[in-house]
Amino acid sequence: MKHPPDRIDVAEGLRHILQELSAIERSVEGERAGLTDARTDGEGSWDGPEFTVETVSDNSMHTVVDIRALRDPGQAPPDRASGPGEEEVAALRATVRALLDLADIGSGRVCTTVVLTERGPRVVSCRLGGGTTVFAREPGAGAEAAG
Repeated sequence: MKHPPDRIDVAEGLRHILQELSAIERSVEGERAGLTDARTDGEGSWDGPEFTVETVSDNSMHTVVDIRALRDPGQAPPDRASGPGEEEVAALRATVRALLDLADIGSGRVCTTVVLTERGPRVVSCRLGGGTTVFAREPGAGAEAAG
């Protein structure tokens, strides 16, 4: 008899995928910049607008049900009327759907936090259902790498 996968194993697999995705992004950016080994360059801060993307998946079909702008501490709440533009929405949807496909998420609710940096979208964290939030890198790592 098959048992559903343990949430800890799924979260650990997702953490591994997020780390590999970050390494691939750094490598591609380094090649574009002409660096010989981009993996050792660090990736700096993830500055840019931050969003949560809520999805529901069924039979590996991912439906984006909500996109919300987050605010930085000390800033006014984001204006709903000036939410993400069409290009930003497309980038957020594509990034989150690709992540869910890579993680082989077939069903359930997922909340993903994404920052739209100058270098492209970066997945900050992902939470499966009501489970533990998995971070792509330790919070505050961008500030340390940039400083």
